[in-house]
Amino acid sequence: MCVATVLVLIAALIGAGVRLLPWVLDPTLTNGTLAPFAKSLLAVAVEAAILTGWPVGWAFAVQRLVERGEARVLASLGESPLRTMARLVPQAMLFVLLLAMTSLVLGRDARAPGRVVDALVQQGRSDCASTSGNQKVARAVPFVSATWLCSTDSPRLVGRAPLGHVVFNAANAHVSDDLRRIDLDDARLLLGAPEGAAVRVHVGSLSLSGMAPWTRASSVPPFVRALVVTTSGLGTSCAVVLALLRLRRRRIGSVVAVGFGAIGPLAALGVLRALELRVPDVTPGPWLSVLVLVPVAAVSAVLATVALVASLRRKRQRRA
Repeated sequence: MCVATVLVLIAALIGAGVRLLPWVLDPTLTNGTLAPFAKSLLAVAVEAAILTGWPVGWAFAVQRLVERGEARVLASLGESPLRTMARLVPQAMLFVLLLAMTSLVLGRDARAPGRVVDALVQQGRSDCASTSGNQKVARAVPFVSATWLCSTDSPRLVGRAPLGHVVFNAANAHVSDDLRRIDLDDARLLLGAPEGAAVRVHVGSLSLSGMAPWTRASSVPPFVRALVVTTSGLGTSCAVVLALLRLRRRRIGSVVAVGFGAIGPLAALGVLRALELRVPDVTPGPWLSVLVLVPVAAVSAVLATVALVASLRRKRQRRA
């Protein structure tokens, strides 16, 4: 199980690295500037690794138990599949703890994606302020189409406002949690005007609100998300173990067993993503009940896959 989780984590980290690679190669971005977004991607990778790797590991372990004939011996001694699965309770407790903690962290970022973007802005300012000497460099800020201009004076954030063709520079900026508002400190704006004229505006503080965010914040509370993800993972793992123990008289290959373990988490992540973006921001309480479909979909995917494989094997045996 540990091996399966590590393998899935490595695959997830490779995917995260591919997404970060264009920014890593950008000379205007430092590793410190990318740290907040890298941490968010790491949380996604760890959650996917635990949620997928653990049931895959259980599936492979039970498949080997059946392959060696130990499952039949336990059954002949009167031990039911539920009793055999009860041996996994200590591991299940560790599984639930790790998955719940990771899902809480990820749920917090999903509910307030602006925190990650604001951390990118502030980290870029810190990197810019630490520039020594008379060196004049620029530090780009991902997602906000802005750049910190570093010099011996106070750093200035330069960019184009998302509302209209307005160029601005400011001493600092803060992004709201829902990405719908940007607050600028000591802002200087250049407003385009007809006939090629331009208007310059200098204000102590400026808030740009009502903007359409590039991503929608999740309306699902982090603890609810953690409960749904943990229930889905635990239900999927138990369903895989019971299904393979029930099929102990049939030969199930390692690849098929791994497929049994992976199908449930993939279904859970897909349904969760589809539902959490459709829960309304206002009074989401009654809508949270639809999240029960996530563990139901995960377990149903496992049972449907097991039934399909068993049916295909029966047909092959009849033909033979």
